[in-house]
Amino acid sequence: MSGKKILCCGILRHELEHLLGEQNADITYIDAALHVDLDKLAQSVTENLRGMDGNDILLIIGNQCHPELEQIAAEHGGRVIQAKSCIEMLLGEKMAELDAEAKTFYLTSGWLENWRKIFMEGLGWDAVDARQNFGYYDRILLLDTGIVPIDDMNLLEFYDYAQVPVETIPVDLDNLRKLLEQLLNG
Repeated sequence: MSGKKILCCGILRHELEHLLGEQNADITYIDAALHVDLDKLAQSVTENLRGMDGNDILLIIGNQCHPELEQIAAEHGGRVIQAKSCIEMLLGEKMAELDAEAKTFYLTSGWLENWRKIFMEGLGWDAVDARQNFGYYDRILLLDTGIVPIDDMNLLEFYDYAQVPVETIPVDLDNLRKLLEQLLNG
C-alpha cells in the first residue's frame, strides 16, 4: 500500500485508520456532513482530488452519496469503493437481512459523533422535523465496531431528538476490509 492516496468520508475515519494501521497511506478526509448538500459534496471531492495530485486515488465514499461520484472520481484519476454507502461498507449482505426485519435507519459511530452537524446544521431539522422524518422508521440501529466507545449521553440526546428506539448491534470490519482490498488491488 506504499504511498497510496485515499480520499475518505470523515464518517469512516476511525474504521479506516484501524484497518490501515501503520501502513503508508496519504489519507484526506472530507467533512462528514457534506452528503446532505450534493453541490458542496461534489465541490469538496473535486477540490480534494485536484489537491491530491495523482492518479489512482482511492475514494472511500459511498457511490450513491452523490449521483456523479464515479464520474467525478474518474475525471481526476480516482476510483470509488464498490458500496452504496458507509452502512453497506460495514454490513454488506447483512443489510438486506436487517432491512427485512423492520424499517431501519442506520447510524455508525461517525454518524453519532456528527449527528448535530448533519441533521440540525446541514439539513436544518428542528425537533419536529426530526420526528417527522425519523417517524417513518421502526428502529434505529447503531453499528458498533468496537473501535470508538459509544458516548451514552450523545446517544440519549440523539434518541430524544429522533424519538425512535435506538438499538446497538456489534459489527466487524470484515466487509469493509474486503472492499478496501478489492479497491487497493483493482
